Amino acid sequence: MINVNDHIGKTDSETFENAMKNKGADGIVIVPPRVSDIEPDRKFWLIDRAILLEENTTIIMQNSTIKLSDNCRDNFFRSANCGLGIPFPERIHNIHIKGEGLCTLVGADHPRAVGDSSKILANPCPYEVDDLIALADWIPPERKTHETMDFWDRHNHSYGTDAGKEGESQYGDWRGIGVLFANVEDFSISNIRIVESHGWGISLEECAKGRIEKIDFDACMSKVIDGLRNNMENQDGIDLRNGCHDIIISDITGKTGDDVVALTAIADPDYLPGGSLRTTHVMHNDWTKRDRNIHNIIIKNVMATSDLCFIVRLLPANAKIWNVVIDGIVDTTPDDRTHGATILFGDDGYGKNPEDGLRYITLSNVVCKAECGIDISGYLKDSIITNIINKNPNAPTVIVRKENGLCNVKFGEEIKVLN
Repeated sequence: MINVNDHIGKTDSETFENAMKNKGADGIVIVPPRVSDIEPDRKFWLIDRAILLEENTTIIMQNSTIKLSDNCRDNFFRSANCGLGIPFPERIHNIHIKGEGLCTLVGADHPRAVGDSSKILANPCPYEVDDLIALADWIPPERKTHETMDFWDRHNHSYGTDAGKEGESQYGDWRGIGVLFANVEDFSISNIRIVESHGWGISLEECAKGRIEKIDFDACMSKVIDGLRNNMENQDGIDLRNGCHDIIISDITGKTGDDVVALTAIADPDYLPGGSLRTTHVMHNDWTKRDRNIHNIIIKNVMATSDLCFIVRLLPANAKIWNVVIDGIVDTTPDDRTHGATILFGDDGYGKNPEDGLRYITLSNVVCKAECGIDISGYLKDSIITNIINKNPNAPTVIVRKENGLCNVKFGEEIKVLN
């Protein structure tokens, strides 16, 4: 067991790298509040690049904060087997991030890039309608009125100081994800607060046999920077991607800009090698060499709100998701606000939803507060939905979008289904 403060470098990133090189056989690295003769009054860690976690590594944060610097276009933590230009990340084992006390990961004051690979960087990137009218040069002048602007006038751009800089990607990518693990088995992430992440808070690709628990999020799809509220896209909480299985997600709280918990098995048919930019996948998507599906997942005890999207989202596109238990979901959206749905099953916007794409799903004990409670936009088969309370009297508890969207799905007697 070693203490990061015993390996001080010229920068905090160098300090972490020194500690990783000198960790002992047990692989445990303690991260307390920062102590250094360089900027001695600053107790939080300020990093310029991701902290890379090799196999058999345990990070224990103790009442500490790690913040991204304005120079950082990278993750807080990333499994060391993946990254820029690594075509085929090899499987590694036994990686853990554990918080003791109040432990926080905080985004930069002026992020270089925020959002996913479909979002164009802009600086400034106004959020409020009046500021969009005054400052958004991507909106045609004839449409700059409250009546004519549409949803995408705000949401196809996202804040980033790299906007317009030569040699820098003008889109978001996997570097904006807070904690990124790829092809990791036997892992855990626990008792961490993630504040104003530059993209998704946590993303796992082809990971197995792990737990994510006691995570609190604080993001709202926008941030006041230099006096202007800027749009900050795709601040999901937790995303499980293709190939994930045998994972428990529990005790999730707070607020996110986008989905709180999402299982997104999106198998894009266009090949991209691992470590490519212009994508939120750090792994390759050669589906002849890796699993495209998600299965054996438990999601429980989620009390949270999403600024724009869903509390739990299951999305198979050219892939399948099965054996999922979702239990104990409380939508904490304030009474004066609403969003699309508490739970979303399927979505045609990302590729084909197979008719057996969602199967053996158990959903129970949900308190909804949204435009509809459970939105079944794709196909659901061999599943059970029970004990759903809908706090919005003007919204259906369950809505089925497709004529043949259900096959052998059982509902509790209290549930009213709108077809």
